[in-house]
Amino acid sequence: MDSGASNNIKSLLENLTVRDKYSGGDQVHAANGTGMKISNIGHTILHTPSAKLHLKNILHVPSAHKNLVSIHRLTSDNNAFLEFHPNYFLIQGKVIRIYL
Repeated sequence: MDSGASNNIKSLLENLTVRDKYSGGDQVHAANGTGMKISNIGHTILHTPSAKLHLKNILHVPSAHKNLVSIHRLTSDNNAFLEFHPNYFLIQGKVIRIYL
């Protein structure tokens, strides 16, 4: 997970449930400035014991060495928030509270 990442990135195409070829010229840039080609854009669902988490608009970048989950995208796509602790983290759905 990365709080500064603007996109989800996967290196293996097989990990995407739905995928479409990417025909644009954009690239993903690593921290060292190296550009990496985007080959596909897709979606997947992560199954957890209590819910399904949707990851949308994942960039398939074959030359990426690690998969990357954007905290912003994860929380936005699932209407959720993250809570970090020293040895674990929690993903929780937002609860709408109305005070009268």
